[in-house]
Amino acid sequence: MDGWRLRVVSVLICVYLLAGSAAKAQLAPAATKPFDLINWNGGKFIYGADYYPEAWPESLWEKDAIMMQEAGINFVRMGEFAWVKMEPQEGHFDFAWLDRALKVLNAHGIKAVLGTPTASPPAWLYAKYPDIAVMDANGVRYRYGSRRNYCLHNQEFRAATARIVSAMAKHYKDHPGVIGWQIDNELSDPKCYDPVSQAAFQAWCQRKYHTLDALNAAWGTIFWGHTYESWQEIPLPWNTLFNTYNPSLVLDFDRFQSDSTHDYLDFQTTILRKIAPHQAITENEMGMFQETNWYDLNRSLDFVAWDNYPMMYKDLTQYSVAGLAHDVMRGSKDNQNYMMMEEEGGVGGWATFIGHQSPAALYRVWDYQSVAHGADGICYFRWRTSRYGTEQYWEGILDQDSYRNSRYFMVQQTGKELQQLTPLLHGSSIVSPVALLNSPDSRWALQNQPGVDDFQYDQQLQDYYDAFRRGGVNVDVAFPPSDLSAYRIVVAPALYVSDQALVDKLNAYVMNGGTLILTFRSGVKDEHNVVTDRTLPGPFAGLAGVAIHEFDPQLNEEQEIVGLGETLFPTRCWSDILEPTTAKVLATYGKGYYAGNPALTENEVGKGRVYYVGTESKSPLFYDRLIALAARKSLVALNNKIPAGVEVSVRQRGGKKIIFVMNYTGTAQTVPLEQAYKNALTDKTEPMEVQIPAYDVKVLTE
Repeated sequence: MDGWRLRVVSVLICVYLLAGSAAKAQLAPAATKPFDLINWNGGKFIYGADYYPEAWPESLWEKDAIMMQEAGINFVRMGEFAWVKMEPQEGHFDFAWLDRALKVLNAHGIKAVLGTPTASPPAWLYAKYPDIAVMDANGVRYRYGSRRNYCLHNQEFRAATARIVSAMAKHYKDHPGVIGWQIDNELSDPKCYDPVSQAAFQAWCQRKYHTLDALNAAWGTIFWGHTYESWQEIPLPWNTLFNTYNPSLVLDFDRFQSDSTHDYLDFQTTILRKIAPHQAITENEMGMFQETNWYDLNRSLDFVAWDNYPMMYKDLTQYSVAGLAHDVMRGSKDNQNYMMMEEEGGVGGWATFIGHQSPAALYRVWDYQSVAHGADGICYFRWRTSRYGTEQYWEGILDQDSYRNSRYFMVQQTGKELQQLTPLLHGSSIVSPVALLNSPDSRWALQNQPGVDDFQYDQQLQDYYDAFRRGGVNVDVAFPPSDLSAYRIVVAPALYVSDQALVDKLNAYVMNGGTLILTFRSGVKDEHNVVTDRTLPGPFAGLAGVAIHEFDPQLNEEQEIVGLGETLFPTRCWSDILEPTTAKVLATYGKGYYAGNPALTENEVGKGRVYYVGTESKSPLFYDRLIALAARKSLVALNNKIPAGVEVSVRQRGGKKIIFVMNYTGTAQTVPLEQAYKNALTDKTEPMEVQIPAYDVKVLTE
């Protein structure tokens, strides 16, 4: 590196160190009451569409607003890709077109959230500052032409961000029809590997470890003699021979990327809160796409919003895939109600269509699933399918010809119903007896070192989540900082990376009467992604009451579990061979040299109990049996008669239940409940054996 570049990087390091310290001070969590989305929207359920007036003739705007109003739409998100329209030349702004669009929409009772347009910088910005583009791990800059192609630490990009966000905030801070802001669009990737990003990572490491001795000890850099003598020697996990990287470095780089995303979001929220303090701020997030730690990110936001596209799933009756994503998003803000900023309005696709077209009635069922899991707002993507660009195959409510199709009438029906239900829903929330512990550190570490090629962290979450949902039980998703004390059962799958604070929290939870389910690959590494020198499951050995001296990593299904009703359950992926110390054996392995050795144990500790599951089964019945056992001992009621493809989910207000029964299948179903309830949409009493038509929903109250 030449002298000039070295000086620039040194200055950037200093700037980043100072900025990082300030950011950490600003990002300390504050005790605030949950944001009331319905009050924010003037007492109405948020119901809307993502709208792009810049892409359509101005003569069409009035017709659009009329059709929206007739469909019950009272909300739009817009502006998030319109940077070049707002700032056609550097420092020259034009908001007149957006003012006119807002005037038309507001006249029809439609309010707006404006997206800061930083996800799609204009071509002139790349032409003047080409280094804002992302550099990949091979040292090649991406070309202009996509979106989200920017390095978070590039100072020219940060300056341009501050300029456009400040200008928008000053112009719309007192606009009666603008009620809030969305930061960027689907913040997370990409990772950038240029010298500025490397300098920022080195500064991040210096802030975290303070001394090189501490970093070298934490990362175990003595291995292969990779000890660092200066901060500038620390590399990024990029184009290295054999693609081998120190796992500790990689995990910290993932944390750095997440922190950098949060810092960039906070960079924008700080501007908006200073200029427009009375307008709410959110960001559209992506459910199970968790390259960013949502729990950390959402400390800077008033409420969570996210983008849901369930029609991409191969089996549309597998409602729990979307359900888990809903609950991850709700859990990322301590179970506060949230909104959908992009709810699927039609089949998706870029170069090809993703999935297939479904009955319009099924879109309505997915809408109600959002509400059942805690959404107080639904905004469809998008109002009309684009005629231009990459997303011509990504359908909106309307197609390009603006014809009032079956999806439009579905939106109209659902909008009317949700406004009818608003007095019932307002102030209600999700109450769950069960939590699933979602560990970003474990996910990231296992993505880098899965142990076996087909290991999927999210699949471990899904297997246990599905079993509870099949039993009609609400499930919260907790994160390591979450309070676990209210839950009867906590499932912590593959808790591969853990620090002492989390170990202490889980110990206290069990000692005070909680039921904890741990699985294979738990307690393997400390917070630095370094393997423990204690007998596995490491810090959880006492809780689990087992020792693990051998394990068998295998993907095939040559092994099986014997037990839980004398049933044989095929297993795959991994087998921890358990040696009980204080635990009771519930099931054993059935094949191979360790046949007869324990596979599943139960250990009573303090007032609680711990189950340790040494393997993964592809049989849903295994998880159903295990969950039934844990639920019975933890006094969690299950409904084991819910038909496949039907979901029962509950919101509560003042101790009263609001029950959503949702049929994702093309045939009528019968759902037995514990008592008769009143249908909130028809005001008629439903029998205990609820009859629900194909692709339909019933909302029931006590």
